[in-house]
Amino acid sequence: MKKYIILPLLATVLFCGCKKKEQPKQTSFPPTPAEFVSAKKADLHAYISTMGTIASEHSVNIVPQVSGQIVAINFKQGQNVKKGEILAVIDKRPFVALVKQAEGNLRQAQAQLKIDQLSVERNKKLAKDGYVDKQTFDSLVAKVEVDKGVVETAQANLETAKINLDWCDIKAPADGKVGLYNINVGNFVLAGSSVITTIENVEKLFVDFVVPSQRLHDVMNFMKARGGKLVVEVSYIEDDFSSRARKAEVEIVLNKIRYESGTAVLRGKLENSDYLFWPNQPVRVKVDLDKLENAVLIPDMCIQLNAKGPYVYVGTPIKDGVYSVAMRQIQKGQLYGYDRAVFGLKDGDKVVLRVSQLRLQAGPFVYSASADGAIIGADGKVIKDKNAMFMFMKTATQVADSLRAEAMKKLQNAPKKASIKDEVKEATEASIQNTSKEVKK
Repeated sequence: MKKYIILPLLATVLFCGCKKKEQPKQTSFPPTPAEFVSAKKADLHAYISTMGTIASEHSVNIVPQVSGQIVAINFKQGQNVKKGEILAVIDKRPFVALVKQAEGNLRQAQAQLKIDQLSVERNKKLAKDGYVDKQTFDSLVAKVEVDKGVVETAQANLETAKINLDWCDIKAPADGKVGLYNINVGNFVLAGSSVITTIENVEKLFVDFVVPSQRLHDVMNFMKARGGKLVVEVSYIEDDFSSRARKAEVEIVLNKIRYESGTAVLRGKLENSDYLFWPNQPVRVKVDLDKLENAVLIPDMCIQLNAKGPYVYVGTPIKDGVYSVAMRQIQKGQLYGYDRAVFGLKDGDKVVLRVSQLRLQAGPFVYSASADGAIIGADGKVIKDKNAMFMFMKTATQVADSLRAEAMKKLQNAPKKASIKDEVKEATEASIQNTSKEVKK
């Protein structure tokens, strides 16, 4: 049994040994799918992105100017009021009495002045004829002047009493929105200390923001070139609400740098009739400056980093929808949403957004694909037909294989560069020969 098994095995080995060794076939690789975006030229400006705070154009604490008991409150909390509206009333009875008292004192002073003026008139002729001595007459004249002073004092006291009576009606000093009640009816308020409520003008606002002190000179020059004005964009600080934005006009630059933070403060005016912003609200402020030249926009996620700095892959169309991609170093600019300004690309350059780095090792040949992986043909349209997909991939693979073969042929025909080891060896031998020649001489 063993003899019959060994003979067929031996014959098989001999047959295999005599068979001619076949050459390995060249491996075929299809191009790599890549998602492209086009670099776009746009009107871009350098900018400063900073933080700010909303402030009311009129922010007033409603404080009584006279002391007394609150007998009426005429506003609702959170109500919009107009300048001059009576917000609250202090008990007027004591102040009415003071006005009457001041009026009585004024009439007394005026009556005394009249009596003394008549006395001067009666004694003027007698003093002239010598029947009244000069000193007595001068005393009568001086008393009239004293009476005039008393009348003026009484008039001032009456005006003060009327002002205090008028202050019993606590009026809105400006248009705006009132806050909460701090004092209710029946409470006793003190002049100059008790805050009844507050008024904030919400329709006209200020936005106070900071810029780094080293950029203030750029901002000032930019404002000077535009007649001393600057337009900034004010938006909500939250990313989800960043579309809630409005322009503000800046004319005011504060007169000193904040030493602790190294920032300068600017103030802009903001129209807010729809109540988009509110006093004390933190906001994001974008300050546009000079226009950028030769900058284009690409998605920020296209940019990668190597030892030389930021770079992108740029595609060049070759044939039948096949692209050759090459690495290109760029300079990064500022972000504009999800896009970034870059220098080193042209308008319309095909920039790779997504591609497999691993598959690129088989060669820098790619075809255009959509975000969901669909093939995009040479005409820029998505291929949906299965047969058309098959034909495209077949043709694209042939093109890629042909390009690889051409590249390999050029590489093989190129003159071989000596290695560092060979160069050192040749240099050493040359040095030895030169030394031996000198010794013979």
